[in-house]
Amino acid sequence: MDIYKELNEGLGYAIFPIENMELFNKLRDSFIENIKISSNSKKNIDSVRKEIAKMSKGEINKSTINFLTVNKNLSEMMINSCSTLIEKLCGKELFIQRRAYTTINAPGDDQAKQVAHYEMISGISPFAYILWAPLHDLDDDGGAYHIDLKTSLDLMKKEEANGLVSGPEVLNFMGAKKPSRMKFGEAIIFNPFVIHGNIPFSSDCARIACNVRFQSFRKPLLQKNTEFLKYYKLP
Repeated sequence: MDIYKELNEGLGYAIFPIENMELFNKLRDSFIENIKISSNSKKNIDSVRKEIAKMSKGEINKSTINFLTVNKNLSEMMINSCSTLIEKLCGKELFIQRRAYTTINAPGDDQAKQVAHYEMISGISPFAYILWAPLHDLDDDGGAYHIDLKTSLDLMKKEEANGLVSGPEVLNFMGAKKPSRMKFGEAIIFNPFVIHGNIPFSSDCARIACNVRFQSFRKPLLQKNTEFLKYYKLP
């Protein structure tokens, strides 16, 4: 698969195998080690997911903050786990997100949906890419959905003509698209024009994923300036 062509001319997103699994396993191990859960039993990713599924939103937020406080190089770990692909897309000199996100989604209809949106709505540069990877297998509907590039662009043009942002037509996609099934060791990369989000799901386990935004150092930024991004050169 020509991922560059797929990202910019095809679907606008692609699922691919992570290159450096040793590093990505270290990332997952760091999460397991540093996330705070009530159980004293030996932790693995599935036991952590089951414990988190029982926690309140406040407890989940507190646990996530603790992990991010301990792990200050999450962005670099994400970038270096897929460095060959990222270099092909953007070269060695990059702007990368200062603090990559770790997202935890608990199961249940009472959990907040992530409204269908595209990254440029929050000031992300049109030259950026988003790398998203679950820390476990996704064998249910607990993942994120992505709308193909052509459909996303057509919707954006309609919204611009009508003076809307995330209007009814975009919101209708929240329940109309199924999330991708993925294995641990796979990641999804997409461009900032692709509409995406997540829907409530039923499971005994929470969904845990990491994501980071990056672009070429040679390309201009939009509203997300150096408070959000930092310079980074691939080894």
